[in-house]
Amino acid sequence: MKINLFFLEANPFPSIQRAMFFRLIVGVFFPFFLQSCGDEAKKIRVPAVELYHEAFVAYEDEYYQEAEKKFQVLVEEHPNTQLATLAYLKMGDLNFKRSKWEDAEVNYRMFLTLNPQSHLTPYVLNRLIGLNFEKNYYGIFFPSRNFDRNMEPNRIILKEYRRFYLLYPQSPYLEEIREYQHKARAELAEHEFLVGNFYFRGKLFTSAAERYLYLLQHYPEFPRTEEVARKLIEAYRLNGEPILAQEMEEVLSSFLERQSSASGKS
Repeated sequence: MKINLFFLEANPFPSIQRAMFFRLIVGVFFPFFLQSCGDEAKKIRVPAVELYHEAFVAYEDEYYQEAEKKFQVLVEEHPNTQLATLAYLKMGDLNFKRSKWEDAEVNYRMFLTLNPQSHLTPYVLNRLIGLNFEKNYYGIFFPSRNFDRNMEPNRIILKEYRRFYLLYPQSPYLEEIREYQHKARAELAEHEFLVGNFYFRGKLFTSAAERYLYLLQHYPEFPRTEEVARKLIEAYRLNGEPILAQEMEEVLSSFLERQSSASGKS
């Protein structure tokens, strides 16, 4: 709103009245002017490129909390842009570095959802497999693997490995992922053995035998195969199943003979 200053100068009011008129004009219109300016300021957004650059610098300097905030602003204010998609990837990486596995996984999967054909997909799948392995460490000061805990992360590793192997058989990440797969299988096998022993100690011989048999059938690389077979034979006998025990003894005897013959040739 424009105020006609000429009118104010030319009006016949005494100076006191003119001063009061000025105060009235300022009191009524100035708050609206400030509000209008405030509204305009709120509409100003930092460009996506600038936001990404600031966040990336903070990430490189290991100010992860600051970087995450800026990346989050980027995806909120500039959705459906390439830089917003990359922001999910970087938030996955910074949460991976901070061992915040759940947050890392959410952001990695958001990146894959928004950009499924990216050349970075093998890298992201490798990180997903890696975090599922790392999340199974328990303990603050001396983290260790507990085979009687949740084994779902290891099952996810096996599933992701199969997917990766089919899609990217020539990837340079394959060797690292294969190592995770071997470790996941070893832990799942150890878990089956511990659960079988738990049932055996509780005299639940049917359940124990099922676990031991499953272990022998699905994890032939388990290093204590003979021990598992003998526990299975004992479980059959204690469960009143002598025929199954005899059959298992014959299988074990044949296995040991082949093993002895192979070691003799070598």
